[in-house]
Amino acid sequence: MWREISYLREWGADINIFSTRRPPVAERARHLFAETAIRETYYLWPQNPIYLLSTFVWTIFNYPKGFVQMLKLCFTLELDAKPVWRQTLPLLLIAPVLARKALKCDIQHLNCQSAASSAILCMLVKRLVGIPFSMVCNANLEWWGGAMSQKLSDAEFTVAVANWIFDQIRSDYPTLKPQQVIMAHHGVDTEKWKPNEDLLKHVIKGKSDTFKVITVGRLHPSKGHDILIKSVKMLVDEGRKVDLKIIGAGSAKDSLISLIEELEITDFVTLAGSLSEDQIINIMSESDAFVLASHAEPLGVVYMEAMAMGLPTIGINAGGVPEIITHQADGLLVPPQDEMALKEAIERLMDKPNLRQTLSIMGRKKVVEKFDCRVGAKTLYERLYGTSPIPTGKKLDQA
Repeated sequence: MWREISYLREWGADINIFSTRRPPVAERARHLFAETAIRETYYLWPQNPIYLLSTFVWTIFNYPKGFVQMLKLCFTLELDAKPVWRQTLPLLLIAPVLARKALKCDIQHLNCQSAASSAILCMLVKRLVGIPFSMVCNANLEWWGGAMSQKLSDAEFTVAVANWIFDQIRSDYPTLKPQQVIMAHHGVDTEKWKPNEDLLKHVIKGKSDTFKVITVGRLHPSKGHDILIKSVKMLVDEGRKVDLKIIGAGSAKDSLISLIEELEITDFVTLAGSLSEDQIINIMSESDAFVLASHAEPLGVVYMEAMAMGLPTIGINAGGVPEIITHQADGLLVPPQDEMALKEAIERLMDKPNLRQTLSIMGRKKVVEKFDCRVGAKTLYERLYGTSPIPTGKKLDQA
C-alpha cells in the first residue's frame, strides 16, 4: 500500500490516509516509513464522545435521507455473520466521522484496501454523502464475510491483484460492467529490492559450506513454516549443512519453538522476529535461497521481493504463486504441505549452482518486467484520473 501511495503522490495525487483504528504496538510494521504513516493517518476510532455526538447531529441535520439509507444498509447486507447488525452497527458509529472528514478535505473518491469491513464503511459513506469508492480484492472471494455481490456492484471499480481473482469475479458476477473490475498486480520497488555484486557472487558460488535459507511471513499455521522446518530436519539428518532463518511474528511462535526443539535442530533454525524492510534486504543479501511454504497464497509479494533481490526462490504451486513463478524457468514450485518435495527442491538448489544462477537472473527479470510497483500504481492512477501519470508538482483532485 505504501509503495502505491508513494508513486501516486510522486505523480501529483493528493492522498489522505484513514484507518478504523490504530494497530496494536506488537503488530506495527518495522519499516522506516511506518512512523510517518502513523503520524499522517487519521484514526476513526476511538473518538471524543462530544465530537462523536456533534457529528451525528451534523449528519442527521444535513443528510437526513442519507442517514436513513445508511441505517437501511446496516440491516440488509447479505453478510455471512448473523445477525448482520452486530457487524454493521459499529461501522455506523464511524461512518459519519469519515464522511465529515472526507468532505472537509474535499475528497472525491475513497479507495479501500480490503473487501471486508472497510468496504462496508465506504458503502455507508457513499449512502450518506455520495462519495464513490473503489476496493481492492487480494484474496479468495469467500474470505471477505459475504455480501460480495452488493460490494462489487456498489463499488465504482474493484482492483483484482491476481489473474485468478479477476477471472473468478468475472465468472461469479457476470452482470458487472467491464469497467467495474480491473487487474493490477501488487508489486515491489525494484530499485530498492535489487541484488548487489556480493549477492550475485554468493548465489552463484556460495560464500560458505552452509546453505543459508530465508523465509519471511507471519508466524501462522497457514504460512507452512512447520513444513519448511521439517524439510530442514531431513536435510540435517542427511548431513547437509543448512541454516534457516524465519522472519516474522505471530501466534504460532510458541508451537514453532516447540517443534524446533522437538526435532533437535535449534542450531540450524533461527526465529528472527519481525524486522524492517532494510533489515530483511540485508539478510537476503547474505542468503542463498528464499522459501515460503504457505498452504496457499493469493499472490505473494514476498516472493516478488526475493526474486527482485536475485535470490533463487521456491514457492508453492497453488493460489496466485504460479502467476509469479514459472517452474524451473525463474523459480521452483512444489505442492503445498509436501515436506519431501520441498526438501528435494532445496537440495536441487544446493547442488546446482548453474540452476541458482539461472533462477537468480530470470527471477529478477520477471519481477522487473511484470511486478514492479509502478505498474500497479499506474493502472490505479489511470483508472482514477482517466489519464497517464503527469509530472510531479501538478495538483490533482484529491483521492
